[in-house]
Amino acid sequence: MMAIPVRAAAAALALLLAAAGGSLGEPVSRPEPADPLPWAAERTYADLVRLVLPGDGTADFRHIGGEDMANPLPAPVGPVRIAAVPLGPGGAQRLALLLDPGPVEDAAMAPAILALFDMAGEPRLVDAADVGFDRFTGFAEPARLPLGGNDLLITSSVHWNSGQSYAATALILVRGDRLELVDTIFTLDERTCAYERTQRLAVRSGAEGPFPDIAASVTELTAATGADCGDAAVPEPGTRTIAATWRWDDDARRYIPDSDAFDALARENETRF
Repeated sequence: MMAIPVRAAAAALALLLAAAGGSLGEPVSRPEPADPLPWAAERTYADLVRLVLPGDGTADFRHIGGEDMANPLPAPVGPVRIAAVPLGPGGAQRLALLLDPGPVEDAAMAPAILALFDMAGEPRLVDAADVGFDRFTGFAEPARLPLGGNDLLITSSVHWNSGQSYAATALILVRGDRLELVDTIFTLDERTCAYERTQRLAVRSGAEGPFPDIAASVTELTAATGADCGDAAVPEPGTRTIAATWRWDDDARRYIPDSDAFDALARENETRF
């Protein structure tokens, strides 16, 4: 993989995450550990971090994608990076923190801990899970969509090289005191001498019922660069849309997609790696 300066990597990550979502949702704040909590000025975000990462090497988290995806959790080498999203009416009852404990050397995936707190009274950790599906993970844009009396959190895990950018966007349901994976959507951007192909994801929630529909679409744009690239093949230019809707199944107690369109897109993208 081509080395990328830290500042350039951060800019690239921000661009990728901004592409993974719709236009409506909850804004993300990025507090420092020493910043006071908005509901309790005598406490700081570091107090919440300590509830998740005690610092003695005893922390152990399930992976939101299943046991076979568990990532080793490194000992933090510096301040843990924090991203925060308020949940619930007015953001006064629940808080979601996404914690980046630092990189894992030579690992295909790096852990990113999503922690759910009850902020009514004494702050209380109610659930936490590893949501890292790639080397760099952050909240997408939007980070949160309301789902009736529940919330949908959206994270995106990415990495890139000189010609391709890879993103795994996780749709995570906050139901009661539990974080539950709805699904993961994999997208790929390509840049070659002859053409560019981008895949932009948008996620929307319905407006009715305790478990509104979750709708997602990927708009793929393929365009020739017009450069002289010899005999390099150029795909047919154009735009296409891939879409699916997840609906709540009362019997299964989970969201189920109405098609395998995104599974098919993931398999197609794998052939381009």
